[in-house]
Amino acid sequence: MIEEFIGRDSGKRYCIEGKLGSGGQGTVYLVKDKANGSHYAAKWYKPTGREAQQESQIEALVRRGEPFTDDTGIRFYWPIECLSFAGSTGLSYLMKVYDNSKYFKFNEICLGRSKQPRLPVLCRIGHRLAAALEVLHAAGYAYCDINQDNIIIDPIQGEIGMIDNDNVVVNNSTVDVRGVWEFMAPEVSLGNAMPNAESDLYSASVLLYYLWMWEHPMDGKETMKLYSWDIPAKQKYFAREPLFVFHPTNHANTAHGVQGLELHVTRWERLCPPKLKAMFTETFTESVHQPVRRKRLNEWRRLFLEMESNAPVCRCGAVNVWDGASKPLTCWKCEQEVALGLCLHVRHAHHGNSVQLAYAGASLRRHHLDVGRFSADSSKVEATVEPHPKEPGHVILRNQTAHTWSYRAPDGTLLDLEPGKARALMAGVELHIGPRTVKVRAA
Repeated sequence: MIEEFIGRDSGKRYCIEGKLGSGGQGTVYLVKDKANGSHYAAKWYKPTGREAQQESQIEALVRRGEPFTDDTGIRFYWPIECLSFAGSTGLSYLMKVYDNSKYFKFNEICLGRSKQPRLPVLCRIGHRLAAALEVLHAAGYAYCDINQDNIIIDPIQGEIGMIDNDNVVVNNSTVDVRGVWEFMAPEVSLGNAMPNAESDLYSASVLLYYLWMWEHPMDGKETMKLYSWDIPAKQKYFAREPLFVFHPTNHANTAHGVQGLELHVTRWERLCPPKLKAMFTETFTESVHQPVRRKRLNEWRRLFLEMESNAPVCRCGAVNVWDGASKPLTCWKCEQEVALGLCLHVRHAHHGNSVQLAYAGASLRRHHLDVGRFSADSSKVEATVEPHPKEPGHVILRNQTAHTWSYRAPDGTLLDLEPGKARALMAGVELHIGPRTVKVRAA
């Protein structure tokens, strides 16, 4: 019985206080630093005969360090150091331990063991998943084993954690772990390529689909007939002949009318805005076997940021999200039309448009004005939409920056909009914020 681990680099001693979980690779223990009482997690691997390669991989991750992100809502539970323990030559490593009263595994959320994320929070989670992988890739890594078991989610605040980072490798390295069949890019599943940052893009798309649909994009009428999900079956339906369940023209593997997939269809029809449907459809039809056509992580990030910021409340009290283009907006809960009213429209030369609904409580954010760069500051509020103090049903926009803007009224009158001050919003108003022109119009 293992009672104590010793840090190979630090020489610190960590006593075992309990078991956090176990799986195919080994066991994760809760341990305490004997010197200062700090708690960590220690993962111990079952003997496999490839410990030397695993150890080399983990030591490389320790040396290079975890990717940097300025978003405090993203955490990497990264290897801190390798561990030794008496009476064994096995492999173990130390990492931070997460708060399981705050974070939940994906399956726990689906099974109702935690509060369900509201739609804007679901968008925030999607944005952060894409952002976490983007900074991982920017640091020269590939995750290689993206699946729903390797993320933890705070369903209230939309914070995420990336766990099981011992499978992360320097991009384009030779690896033994190829991932979970359901999430593998087809070229990896079929043995035509090794996992890398490009194949991560496909795996990330499947993960984002799971996040919204709670099902696999290729699991429909045909796959429900299977009696055994063996490797040949997974290669056929997930890699060699994948057929999206909501394919626009080929309905052979549809989810519609299939017992057990009713919730899948309901979430697709009610919760998934048209722009997001289009992203998923292209990803899982034309782009499946064409890595160069896969959606970039910043495309997912921008869409989720835009959707999160457009979260009007229906008269029934349900919070919805709008994709900035599709009309009318139908409430996911009561299926009645949600009034959109005015919007703030920002045109960008090379990145399309940004649209923010102008309902009381909404905000114009930095990502609406600068779509070319992403950081934690992308969600910084530049202006807030508030109820008009004298005209019920109308709204005003308050400048929340330290800079004075120009406000052009519909009759052409040019006024200043100073820091902390507000002016009325109505169709035909133009705001000049730095190099950007923000036009107020009907949504």
